Amino acid sequence: MISRSRLKVAVLLIILAAFFVPIVSFLRGSSEERVWGVAVTGLPEKVAAEQADEDVPLYILKQTHEPLLRSDDGQNYTSKILSSWHRSADSSLYSFCPAPGARFDENNSLSPAFLAAHLKTVTDHFGGKFSIKSDTACVAVQFDKGRWGYMRFLSMYENSPTIKKTVVAELGLGAFRVTEINRDYIRLERKKYCRNGYNRIMVYEAAPDSSADMSRKDIADINRISWRSAPRGTLERFRAFNNIPLKTLGLVLATPNKYLRSIVYNCMDIAQLSHAVYPQEKGFSAISTILPVGVPGGRPGVPARECRVDRKKNAGTALLIAAVDRDNAAELRIVADRFYERTGIRLSFKIYSAGELVKLLFKRPHPYDMVPIMYSVVQPEYETFFKDFSVKDGFLDYDLPLVLRLRKELLGAEDDQKKLLIVNDINSELAREAVVLPLFQEVRKFYYPVEIKNLLIGKGFTEYPEVADFRW
Repeated sequence: MISRSRLKVAVLLIILAAFFVPIVSFLRGSSEERVWGVAVTGLPEKVAAEQADEDVPLYILKQTHEPLLRSDDGQNYTSKILSSWHRSADSSLYSFCPAPGARFDENNSLSPAFLAAHLKTVTDHFGGKFSIKSDTACVAVQFDKGRWGYMRFLSMYENSPTIKKTVVAELGLGAFRVTEINRDYIRLERKKYCRNGYNRIMVYEAAPDSSADMSRKDIADINRISWRSAPRGTLERFRAFNNIPLKTLGLVLATPNKYLRSIVYNCMDIAQLSHAVYPQEKGFSAISTILPVGVPGGRPGVPARECRVDRKKNAGTALLIAAVDRDNAAELRIVADRFYERTGIRLSFKIYSAGELVKLLFKRPHPYDMVPIMYSVVQPEYETFFKDFSVKDGFLDYDLPLVLRLRKELLGAEDDQKKLLIVNDINSELAREAVVLPLFQEVRKFYYPVEIKNLLIGKGFTEYPEVADFRW
């Protein structure tokens, strides 16, 4: 027989259980429902800060990592992980004080000791003579002379504080951490649960059929899916914004045969190839260099060209273009036919999946003669556009000694005017050597879920949204 007091306790427990079960169910349900899904072409095999100059890794790093400083204009800086920072009048002395709440996870914080070691590592890459001192609160970096570009250098994601947790994933100071990587997707989980925010990010390898990605229940970012038409009702879940991102497409000429590179550079129909390679795009803005308009050194228009060719001399010559499958075989055949009429050179196309092609881009020798490559950046850093034309495991099957020398000068330059002069020299050399044919700068609509209440469009937002900030 149950006593009256025990009966009261039992009833109370039942009431409490009835109260907490719906709460627990709600929390679990919201965590599962509020997933930010995005489909990308070319899922990386690992996520590391050093990959910040690559498109898809940068998308992920924007969620998992946080640079010491942020800047939209290169002059005014803010920080989410420093409580204070200081630069001397002559820019030779810098001090940085970590915020008490800046943590990688429950076991690792951004301590002054960790920050001192991190700054030693990245400042070695920045170059110059320097010394580092730290106390229990702050870290000081002393240069032998003024270094005006140091704060901008520290605002780059490749220089973000990071911990190598595994061989395939690093842990940063962002709101999310990578919890799983495989050939089909990368899973990110929010470190601290947010009731009215996204608590999981799923980065999927894009499916061959774009409608399969567009129809995913958790898809929230459709801007990286190559689609000609959206499944019925899909776009009703999104708001559209017009934008011209810092995103350009160029035809990289990998073959070491300069004679053939020059023919392609001067005789290829730019507009026709652009529409064939990206048939789903509706708007193209012509560019005369690989740099987008909006980056100093980028110019609108088309590159200076003159197509003079002896078709008889080219009889029997063939070139191979690598391309991503976008259901565009018919358009590519038209490009090949037109190019043959003008030059006497046969073009053939090798179609790859995006993931397959990414693995071939940085391995010499390449199994193709040319390949269209899209450049996309969140900050107008020249290194993103020029690095892979001057390194051994880059885009090309030949060396460019002058571009290599100019790139080293560019990395060491801090004055903006001097940088621009070097950039113009690099652009001229790339054109003289017929290295890359600028095709277009993208003009397009971007779509984001209507449920987001605090959607603010700013620099770099459309290409690399920071999911942790979204609320509804």
